[in-house]
Amino acid sequence: MQLTQDTFLAQAEATLTRLDGSVLEAISHHGEPDAATLANAFGAGRACSVTEFIQALCPGPLTHIGLAAVVLRELLEARDEVLDGTVSEPTVVTGHARVSGSLSVTAPLVVLGDLEVKGVIHDAGPDSTVVVVGRCTAWGLQTSGNFLVLGDLVVRDAIQGVYNDESLVVAGALETRFLDENDHDIAVQGEERVKHRFELGRSGEAAASLASTFLVPGLYDVDLGEVHHDELFERISRNEPVFTEAPQPRQVKEPDAPTDEELQGIDVAGLAARAPVEVSAREILYAQRKTGEVWLTGSGQFPVVIFDGEKFLGLEPSPALEATRASERVTFWRKRGDLFLEIERFEAIVQVHAGYNNGRKTTLRFAFDSADEAARMVRRLEARYTGDFLRVTTGVPGRGLLERELSKYANGKSEYTSAIIKGTTLVTRDGVSKTFDDEASALMALEDWLAQKRQAGFDLKILEWKPFGLLAAR
Repeated sequence: MQLTQDTFLAQAEATLTRLDGSVLEAISHHGEPDAATLANAFGAGRACSVTEFIQALCPGPLTHIGLAAVVLRELLEARDEVLDGTVSEPTVVTGHARVSGSLSVTAPLVVLGDLEVKGVIHDAGPDSTVVVVGRCTAWGLQTSGNFLVLGDLVVRDAIQGVYNDESLVVAGALETRFLDENDHDIAVQGEERVKHRFELGRSGEAAASLASTFLVPGLYDVDLGEVHHDELFERISRNEPVFTEAPQPRQVKEPDAPTDEELQGIDVAGLAARAPVEVSAREILYAQRKTGEVWLTGSGQFPVVIFDGEKFLGLEPSPALEATRASERVTFWRKRGDLFLEIERFEAIVQVHAGYNNGRKTTLRFAFDSADEAARMVRRLEARYTGDFLRVTTGVPGRGLLERELSKYANGKSEYTSAIIKGTTLVTRDGVSKTFDDEASALMALEDWLAQKRQAGFDLKILEWKPFGLLAAR
């Protein structure tokens, strides 16, 4: 059908004079509606198709397209449609629209009747302006675009607003079990029936902590301060449970820094005054009360300064490392602070890397009289840190794959490379991807790769895991 400018604007003027209450308030969320403004959508001509008209109004304020949708409902014959689950071109449904599964919207969609989705609605602002003149129902709604509902919005499980550039506006009631406003503008004129609501400006840490009381495990990470929205809506789209049957105790992130109890009896100020480099007594990475060990944030050669309870480590000259392949390797990770401790033994030499994810590390090296004595030291270190740290091999629980980044400086520039074990496959930033029969074989191949890089002048720069590791984040 072709729309003519004179007929449409005359109807728009008449419609606007009748509008009042919550519908007018919703349409006015982005500004005062003005029928004459809609003339711009006709361009130089005085007639256009319905989809051309809608496309000309988008992206733009909901005020104009909201008024236009109400006028179109009065002008066009209602015809119901079944959508195929993807809207990638401007679409106008003059009656009710139904979708048997989830709905992905990447272009303007205007439904002049009700919209019923047996799954999750995903839009993609700013290209995906959605207007529903009637009632909108779905299992889930993940919106980053302008989304206007002039009837009720009833979402069975969850609504998430994404980004702060566009708006979700509802003239009627909004009903859902879980509403996460995040940093999205959400305005509701009618009654709000929401069981769990995360308000605008909530912190990630607070959101994840609250989510632990009602979302099933795997949909939040209290330590990282994340709600896993993508996984949440994937499960909703598969009609899988996402809520616990009963309220759960609220989980909170453990403090990264040592507690007063852990520091009891340790003279941190005195240690800071005696440290080999400048440190702050307030920047404490780790403390072990039973041994008196303290890790402090340092600088220069010692980004992590370690006092083992008796002395500062690393002040003696380090022995030369002649061996290239490690005889054994023990890697520890600590959830609090994302600290790592990697212990390598090269025959009679023990090398220790201590640092934190995507941060800095200090490397210490100790020589022993024999390989057996060095091995016994590795066992003592294992016993010392077991309990406070978790031993890991290829991945860090709740974080991702363990990635070792190596670096070297030569000819005035730095070079970097890294490696991970993904299942039974060795993957490196150099382009290596080799699969083995089992993880043990892959780990042996990793040791060979590390030895080759060490011979080529590379040293360990940092241990990383998602979201910072380049390989593990893919």
